[in-house]
Amino acid sequence: LRWELLRHPQSGQILSTSEQVLLSRFMVSRSWRPVKLRARAALRALVAISAPHPEKLQKLGLAAVDYAGELARIRRSLTGVELRTLGGPGDPCTLERLLEELRAGVDIVYLVSHGMFGRRTGAPALVLEDQDGGLAVTKGEDLTDRIAELQTGPRLMVLASCQSAGDGKQLAAEERTTAQATLAGRLADAGVPGVIAMQGYISMITVEQMMPVLFTELLRDGQIDRALAAARAKVRDRPDWWMPALYSRLTAGRLWYTPGFRGGKDGGQEVWRRLVKPVLDGKVVPIIGPRLLESAHGSSHETALRLAGASHFPMARHEWDDLPRVTGFMAVKESRYNVIGAYKEQLLHDLIERHRSWLPAKEIPPANPRPKLGKLLALVGDHLREQADDAYRILSELPASVYVTTNFDPLLERALETNERKAQRLLTRWRYQNVPVRNDEEVLAEVTAKEPLVFHVFGAFGPDSDDSLVMTEDDYFDYLLAANASQLVPPKVESALVDNSLLFLGFRLTDWHFRVLFRLMMSLPGRERLKRYCHVAVQLDPDMQSMEDVEGAKSFLSAYFGKEANIDIFWGSSEDFLVALRDELKAAGSVAVVEESQEEDDDEWNF
Repeated sequence: LRWELLRHPQSGQILSTSEQVLLSRFMVSRSWRPVKLRARAALRALVAISAPHPEKLQKLGLAAVDYAGELARIRRSLTGVELRTLGGPGDPCTLERLLEELRAGVDIVYLVSHGMFGRRTGAPALVLEDQDGGLAVTKGEDLTDRIAELQTGPRLMVLASCQSAGDGKQLAAEERTTAQATLAGRLADAGVPGVIAMQGYISMITVEQMMPVLFTELLRDGQIDRALAAARAKVRDRPDWWMPALYSRLTAGRLWYTPGFRGGKDGGQEVWRRLVKPVLDGKVVPIIGPRLLESAHGSSHETALRLAGASHFPMARHEWDDLPRVTGFMAVKESRYNVIGAYKEQLLHDLIERHRSWLPAKEIPPANPRPKLGKLLALVGDHLREQADDAYRILSELPASVYVTTNFDPLLERALETNERKAQRLLTRWRYQNVPVRNDEEVLAEVTAKEPLVFHVFGAFGPDSDDSLVMTEDDYFDYLLAANASQLVPPKVESALVDNSLLFLGFRLTDWHFRVLFRLMMSLPGRERLKRYCHVAVQLDPDMQSMEDVEGAKSFLSAYFGKEANIDIFWGSSEDFLVALRDELKAAGSVAVVEESQEEDDDEWNF
């Protein structure tokens, strides 16, 4: 059924050319890789054009591909987006080269190639190039399987049928479906959130007219289905206007987002004014979640998926990305020591795969058959902090005297020390048969911006501290019980959490880290001050959520902090938030966060 040809039953108006009717084929995918949106300014596009030698194409009855013309048209359409190209003389569009470009990270892929079906199997195939620019028929499954293996795939693929000889006329039903349209569903199944493909041999005139509109509208608000409707409307007088179809697994149809605080009348400036003053004064506690680690070794959800597969996790597929649940199952089958070892091995594997291109060969296999997770994490952290917008680099520049992290790694401490700040690391010792050890029994120097406290609320990696890790579902329950039975949060952290503005970074509202941490905070003495005076800023990743979730998130948080609390939701990634915060601090004339201590006046005058 060609849904794009549907008309209003009374007026006869075409529905798929109206921007008020959003039409797409929602695809169920076997991939549980989360869909991660990106900020508008960070979008990257790849134009891949397969233009084999014309004489090779002619033998198969295929028209020559105008590489220069195709490239010029799409360049005009993607003005303002970081653009890479593949194909043409000296850089043939081979399968391996295409995968290399995808592996490097790309959001939008515009792929121009001929397509065909196997004579015996009927399976779709694309006509790509070989190393010499000749013709290479590539099975569709070879492409989709390889894309499914990528850590991060493209957000949108546009498969442009380049049947230049096509006239766009209404074809017989059995002739309308193209290899690209058949491949589109398989790409969606492999984890590509959005695929646009042609349902017939569309004419190049139609493509030339519609593509600029498609990408111009897409870059306006990121709404793929609306942009495609506008593109169809542009060519409504062409006989093949209906051929572009959207195959999607995006719940809101959005490709990108604009980061910032939501709900304000002045673009969030009022919120920034409330936030910048306490940050400049050092009256702030950053609370760091697992998503700040994604640039190092991927997300905890991806780690959980791989551990679930390796351990034959028996629960429903939608539970495979729940790390506490997966490790809880593993703990029933294996010893806790083995579960922690398997978790570390998976992190090590993911870290090497993500950064193999630049890691020193002597530190990774095969030169080093037993690499150390800690050593490689340090190298990766140092490498990432070379970028001005790295999250840990910006965090280390904030004048906070207390940091709280739910992560197990020492990346924050290393970042602080690189910034000439002596971090004091403190763990929760909660897993004991006898009375738990109170954290205030550990000797600490005076906590200052120069020597800040880093509190690992759920434990940290280390030769003598792995047993303190809060990892499984049972761990979280036991931890809360231990927290209620004894004072596991040190007094310096307690007072900081109720007397400062709080910045929650790198969490999902549904994460175990987030929920358990909130319950712990609500059991702290003096939490009434938190409800009354504290300003809480929560950064939320857009991911699969929609803009309407902001009010729901604020209601959820208000239930914890109280209706009187100032709760503001920042819509965007942790990096988006920290970069914006750094820029606001600079605009406010912030000084170096770490200064030499000066002789202070009497306490009476110290204000």
